[in-house]
Amino acid sequence: MKKFKIALLFLILAALFVVVYQNWTFFSAKQILAVDLKMKTFQTPDIATGLYFLGSFLIGFLLAYTAGLMARFKTKKAAKELNAVIDSQQEKISTLRGEMDLLKRRPVAQETTPVEEAMIPGETEAAPQQG
Repeated sequence: MKKFKIALLFLILAALFVVVYQNWTFFSAKQILAVDLKMKTFQTPDIATGLYFLGSFLIGFLLAYTAGLMARFKTKKAAKELNAVIDSQQEKISTLRGEMDLLKRRPVAQETTPVEEAMIPGETEAAPQQG
């Protein structure tokens, strides 16, 4: 997969180089950007068109990077919170297992039912014989 990414990056850079090479006259032409606000006019010095494209690309790249960085921080925070929940649940599981082991080791007391308590000692549950 790493070789595929490198090959894909190489193909993209080669295609970009071909586009710039074939349109060199357009990218090297100098232009002025101007903003007229009726009260004042702002304008840039003569700059090559290619630099405008490069500047736009860099600004877009930085905006996308900061948006991704914020998302990464949010994801890390959520992962930390979830890991804390996992740790607390693991601790609770271990205490419950300890309690369960203690209960397994204790002898179970015989529970008597109300019928058994009403019986006279020495009597059995079988019906008396008639005869």
